[in-house]
This record gives sequence, structure tokens and C-alpha cells, in this order.
Amino acid sequence: METTNRRVMTASWPQLVILLGGDAMVFVVFALLGRSSHGLADENPLVAAVRVALPFFIGWLLVAPWFGVFRPQPPLRMASLSLGAWLIALPVGLGLRWLQLGRSSPFSFALVTFLTVAALLLIWRGAYSWWLARRG
Repeated sequence: METTNRRVMTASWPQLVILLGGDAMVFVVFALLGRSSHGLADENPLVAAVRVALPFFIGWLLVAPWFGVFRPQPPLRMASLSLGAWLIALPVGLGLRWLQLGRSSPFSFALVTFLTVAALLLIWRGAYSWWLARRG
């Protein structure tokens, strides 16, 4: 009987830091875009964006590791895993946002949040995993 020695690849510390930093930027860019599209300029834009992004980033951090998105993956696999993780992380983020604001968010907000963050995650993580694959 043949046995297979399967090794689970893990990201190096620098790769993990880059992935986490890029992910954090995705959520901050999402919040900056949203606040800008609504003409909100009542406070420091970066502070406000971090406050808006935080519940969604925390939701992402709670869910995404279970999908293997912090391990090296081929670009298409990274894209599909990231999309699946975001689909589950979004309700977690919405729940945390509800706790933060003391009210729920309208469906339109959830839909726009899902689509915008999904696009940004796919661009960022797809490009990074493609770059890693090209480096060898």
C-alpha cells in the first residue's frame, strides 16, 4: 500500500505580513470609497475609514484562516477560496457592525459591501498569488 507524505504549505512570516497588510488595505480602501461616495467628511478620513472597516476586517480574520487563504495557493484557487471566505465573513462583519452602531444595516449596504470588498480582495489576492507563482 502506497502512502503519501502530504505537506501542507504555509506562508512564510513575510508573506503572511504582506497578506494581512494587503487585506487590511482592502478594507480601508472599501471604507474610503464608501465614505467618499456619500460625501462624508465630518472627521479625519483615515480614522473614519478604519472605524468603518474594522468590523469587516475582524470578521475576515475570524473566518478566512479556515478557508486556507493564508497559505500559498495558485491564483485561481486563491481567488475562489478568498471569495468563499468573504461570503461567510460578511455576515460576521455585519453583526460586529451592528454591535458597533447599535442598529442593523440595510440590505443594499450589505450587497454593495459584499461586491466592493469581493472585487478588491480578488484583485489584491489574485495579483499577489500570481506574483508569488511567477517568482517560483
